[in-house]
Amino acid sequence: MKKILSYVLVFLSYSMVTGQERALEVNHQEGLNKARQGDYIGAIESFTKAIEVLPLDAYAWYNRGMAKNMIGEYEDAMNDFGTCIGLNPAYGKVWFNRGLTKMYLGRYDGAIVDLTQAIQIEREYATAYYHRAYLYELKGLYDFACTDYRNAQSKGFDVPRIKLNACNDSSYSGFEKNPLLLLTEKSSSTCYGTSKKHPIRVGNQANMERYLRLLRSPKGSFIYYTVISSEALSTVKISYSQRGKEKTKLLYFDLTVSDHPKLLKRFSTIKAPNVENRP
Repeated sequence: MKKILSYVLVFLSYSMVTGQERALEVNHQEGLNKARQGDYIGAIESFTKAIEVLPLDAYAWYNRGMAKNMIGEYEDAMNDFGTCIGLNPAYGKVWFNRGLTKMYLGRYDGAIVDLTQAIQIEREYATAYYHRAYLYELKGLYDFACTDYRNAQSKGFDVPRIKLNACNDSSYSGFEKNPLLLLTEKSSSTCYGTSKKHPIRVGNQANMERYLRLLRSPKGSFIYYTVISSEALSTVKISYSQRGKEKTKLLYFDLTVSDHPKLLKRFSTIKAPNVENRP
């Protein structure tokens, strides 16, 4: 009887593990599908279910952090990345993306630490070299920046020629800094950003994407966006919920000139702390 009972227990245990793994896989795949469709809130819900099924699955924590990142929940994203690191510290991508998140929050020193860890794990991580170079540039450490820009280029990243030329010019004392865009001033005009004659002058594609990720509706809710045309004068369609109704608006961005981009009138933004020395 004991022998039969032991077989039954082993069988039930095996079935529970298999069912657990199946539920994890289903929820994880649902999360990935929703993220690919731009439904990041839905993706977070699916990844959360996957975590509830198997809390020790590092990749569920990582993917939930990525989804939170996409809707500007940077602090929560970093918490998820930190849990992933605790479960799988040898995963280079989580160090890289936590580093980028810290960069978005202005925590440059902590971002450099994380990007350095990503490079130590994956020596050919060209994108990590490039972003670490950018951070060194922002901090005025031009020799370090040049070393990383050259490393990024040699490992396959398409570094802007102006960066490499500046590194090769021995008489050049520093780069033209292009600090991360932050929305600290609000426009007083309703035409700002909503008219082709009054575009938001962000200067480049990266700043346009950051502007859109920082932007929130008048009530502070997340804004979805679709890039309709990506040219010198780019057009973006935004949508958000207000008083239970779906609102849409077209925004125009000048990618050739940067002129202290302002927040749209009546709109809001996330409040990102700028704590330089916090790791």
